[in-house]
Amino acid sequence: MGISRWNRAAVATVVSLIAVGCGSASRNLASNKELSGGLWSMRVTSPVLKEGQPIPQKYTADGENVSPPLKWSHGPSGTSEYILIVEDADSDRKIPALHWMVYRLPLGTNELAENAAATGGLVQGRNYKGQIGYTGPETKKGNTHRYHFQVFALDQSLDLPPGATRQELGKALERGAIAKGELIATYSR
Repeated sequence: MGISRWNRAAVATVVSLIAVGCGSASRNLASNKELSGGLWSMRVTSPVLKEGQPIPQKYTADGENVSPPLKWSHGPSGTSEYILIVEDADSDRKIPALHWMVYRLPLGTNELAENAAATGGLVQGRNYKGQIGYTGPETKKGNTHRYHFQVFALDQSLDLPPGATRQELGKALERGAIAKGELIATYSR
């Protein structure tokens, strides 16, 4: 099962946002609602993260710096695998800071346990620090940042090795995103 020609154009927009980003006021995240064709059909939740609420210190660079537990609803018919992307919408960078990227999550996977980034078995990309795996929030004192925990359902498997960059993932995603969801949490020092 594929996606319509209209949605393929929307997916191309999502891909360009992942690959290169942009410095506009909308902070063009991978899941930027206005530009990605309305593919919002998945729900992302966590027992420790609440929409619009602060991230517990344990999951930040000021705490244990472990990845939080996450769950998401099943993708639509035709889903082959999932991608998880965590971005800081308010970073000082030209594009949002990438804190975690997990890809090639099989169809039967709809959750990641606490500290999944460090337990092995996941195909993870490089974060904004150039490291493979999760790096927790660490804002400047007095600043509050929004962190977008985004999940994409794909209609095909990605053939990317561990350690891929945001740009490599963007190129591999030129076809395939059929749904998405996100949870937004905050952090400040």
